[in-house]
Amino acid sequence: MQITLSEEDIQYVKTFFPHMAARTFKAIQDQQQFVHYCDADAALSMIDKGELWLRNTTWMNDTSELKHGVNLLIQAYNTEQGLQLRDRLNNEWPGFTERFEPIFSSWIGHWQQETYIACVTELLPKEDLIGRLSMWRAYGKGSSPVAFVVNGGPMLRPSDALKAYTSPVAYLDQEGFNQEFSVLANNIMSSFDYVKSIGETQTFNSLFAAFRYAVICTKHPSFYEEREWRIIYQPTFESSDRLVEDYRSIGGAPQRIFKIPMKDIPEKGLYGVTLPDLLVRIIIGPGPNSANLHREFVRFLGKAGVPNAIDRVIVSDVPLRT
Repeated sequence: MQITLSEEDIQYVKTFFPHMAARTFKAIQDQQQFVHYCDADAALSMIDKGELWLRNTTWMNDTSELKHGVNLLIQAYNTEQGLQLRDRLNNEWPGFTERFEPIFSSWIGHWQQETYIACVTELLPKEDLIGRLSMWRAYGKGSSPVAFVVNGGPMLRPSDALKAYTSPVAYLDQEGFNQEFSVLANNIMSSFDYVKSIGETQTFNSLFAAFRYAVICTKHPSFYEEREWRIIYQPTFESSDRLVEDYRSIGGAPQRIFKIPMKDIPEKGLYGVTLPDLLVRIIIGPGPNSANLHREFVRFLGKAGVPNAIDRVIVSDVPLRT
């Protein structure tokens, strides 16, 4: 996994995105692979059409999506560390937070209604051939679950080609969030010579982005087993002419989706996205039709031009009753 960042880029992400930076650098070092769990219909569409679907967070299993992050951020912003951060920014740029707060607040409603994501989970060593029991349970009720094991490079390399960005999810209660917020505030205040050097406008935009991702990528601690990373697209905030809007009925519920074409855009730093390069293997989940699905998905991959398809499809032997 070849990823190169300048010293300036590293300082920037460590200052304003410490949690994301630490998780991303570790994932790069570990050559992290990810898994996308879905049902067989969605899996076939990904292979046949060469596209990944992004769904609105309001359809997700977590009923507190984004609301949880907003509530934690508000409380952390009003801690002693938050007050110190505001004082430091306002001393350097008078009126900074008076301008910042209403603009940030005005976007929260948009994000709660117009955030589209695709979810992947970190592949753990013991899951390499069998998948994760909790995920099979989540996707196996009344369906045929499938897991795509994929290379992490396209998600971890920085690129704005799609205006869709990858971030790890943090599973935090208020105490944990306050600790992470303190790290961010201390980073900014202890590196203020650097912060001043990038100027008021970039500092404004960077703090805005840090708070935005804190809202989008913080979930209730009870979901920690998911070890989720999410690909995030917010069309009302930053639109893309490369993502395709569409409508699908999923589980009997018609809904708007966005589709990411599995196509390389190397001039924008996006590559390794085509199915033959992206896919490591497919794991067929437990179910009465797993043997049949193995045969069919080998055929689907071969038809899609994936070499050695027979070696890229396995059946999980998790003894789960479905």
